[in-house]
Order: sequence, then structure tokens, then C-alpha cells
Amino acid sequence: MDVEELLKALDNEENSKLMNMTTQKIKQLNLEVLKQTHLPKETLIEYMKKLKSYIYVEEMQDIKFGSFIRWISIKDPDNLYLTNGAIVSEIKVENNGVHIICKSFSKKYYNIHMDECLIFQKLSNQEQVLLSALDYLAK
Repeated sequence: MDVEELLKALDNEENSKLMNMTTQKIKQLNLEVLKQTHLPKETLIEYMKKLKSYIYVEEMQDIKFGSFIRWISIKDPDNLYLTNGAIVSEIKVENNGVHIICKSFSKKYYNIHMDECLIFQKLSNQEQVLLSALDYLAK
């Protein structure tokens, strides 16, 4: 583990929400959220593998500009699927709720209504280093 990277991660206030987490706790959180969708077991396992380096975000303040997110739209319970994802480019607070504007690698823009989606944010390198240290301390 790179000590300098760990020190940077500890100094970064944006990482404070992770201080009480471990990789296992994040995995459990993601699983609990996905179980609420009542997806078939095979699909649940597949999504858990795809979301290995992601954390479920529920609050607007936890979403970081420039971060990569994947989401599941819950508007149509008969058509739940995990998107390929996109990069957060803007967050708008409007009368009908919070909207996240994202840009995909194919240069498409998406307007995600936060209340209608389960959002998973990719952990940054700093967050992953910090989690490695927290995992080690938890043993």
C-alpha cells in the first residue's frame, strides 16, 4: 500500500463518509439495496459482480462531479436493468427533484431523476486505498 496515497485519502474531507465503512459493509449495503428490487437470484449475483468497486449513493451531497456512476431505473418494476453508466457532469435541483446530468463515453447525455433510480458510484483510487486500510484495521 502506498503510504503517501493513504495520507492524501485521510486528508481529503470528501472521504469522511467512508471512515465507518469497510469493503464488506459496502458490499452488504449494495446487496440490501438490490434485494429490494426483487430481481432473480442470477441477476442479483451478476449485478453484485458488476458493482464490486461501487457504492450505493442515496444523498445528493454524496455524488461527486466527474465520478462514474451506474444506475437502475425503478420507474418500471418489470424492466429493471443496470446501465453501462456515465460520468457525472452536472447536478440540478429543480421543482420536481434532483436531476443528474451525465455524459457517456459515446458522448451521449443522460438526465437521471435521482428519485427514480438506484445510483451506484464508482469508488475513486483514494477511496479504495482508504478502504484497504480500514479493511486491514477491521481484522
